Amino acid sequence: MLLRRDKYILILFSTLCLISYTGFPAISAQILIDSSRQFDFARTCMKSGEFDTAIVEFNRFIHFFPDDSRTPEARCLIGICHMEARRFEAARKVFFRIADTTSAPRFRCRALLLIGESYYRQKIPSEAAYYFRQVIEECRDPEMKNMACYRLGWTRLQEGRWREASGTFRRVGKGSPFYESAGRLAVQGLKGETIPLKKPAVAGAMAALVPGMGHVYVSRFRDAMTAFVLNGLFVWAAIESFQHDQEVLGGILCALESGWYTGNIYSAVNCTHKYNRKLQENFRKTLKDQFHLNLFAAGRGCGGIVLTFHF
Repeated sequence: MLLRRDKYILILFSTLCLISYTGFPAISAQILIDSSRQFDFARTCMKSGEFDTAIVEFNRFIHFFPDDSRTPEARCLIGICHMEARRFEAARKVFFRIADTTSAPRFRCRALLLIGESYYRQKIPSEAAYYFRQVIEECRDPEMKNMACYRLGWTRLQEGRWREASGTFRRVGKGSPFYESAGRLAVQGLKGETIPLKKPAVAGAMAALVPGMGHVYVSRFRDAMTAFVLNGLFVWAAIESFQHDQEVLGGILCALESGWYTGNIYSAVNCTHKYNRKLQENFRKTLKDQFHLNLFAAGRGCGGIVLTFHF
């Protein structure tokens, strides 16, 4: 009986030893994060358009490898992810932080260029031009200056400042891959001055003389008919009221008509501005922009600027 009990104790002890031997390695296993694999995974997410995931993974990279040489690049890529997701304010916060804290001139120049690019993409040309000029004035790298000049030229085109755009394109140096494109744009951009724009003042004057005529001036015939009919009806109703000694009603109708009449003039002027903007935008679409920031490429620091040409 004692021997059988000892046998059971031995079996139990052996089983526990076996479980301990096979179980402890599984319990104590750890996931090791490799810096290169982590960075490449974040960049892969970015290339596939998963910008929010990429931001999380780049932040993870920065957290675990703060002293890695690619950390400044990861910070830039976080800002670029925000920009690609059209979160321009968030992107600029990242780039401003880089520009204000970095001690390396090349990182500051690239951050300023990306700030300008964010404003350009957001169609705020005045702010974009300010930062492109800063790159031109501060940066010693000639290619960075050429890129900023090229983008500044497009910013001037966006503003409809055709002659200034032409002059800016001519500042792109001969050694730049943008030189030929800039030369063509310097000539083609001047054609913007020949766009047959309408004069808002003329539209306003025509609308004041005959309601609806200002809209006819810019080929908005449906709006013209609406303005003419509404103003005509209010004038007719006011005249009828006064002829039937209904002065109070006539006064109310005159007050309402003055609002419609003023609105007709304002609408004509506004439609003329829209008409002109559309003509200018259509003209800009005929120009070839051969500059593209492949913002998710890596390998050259701060986002790795890669040039892509479309012919």
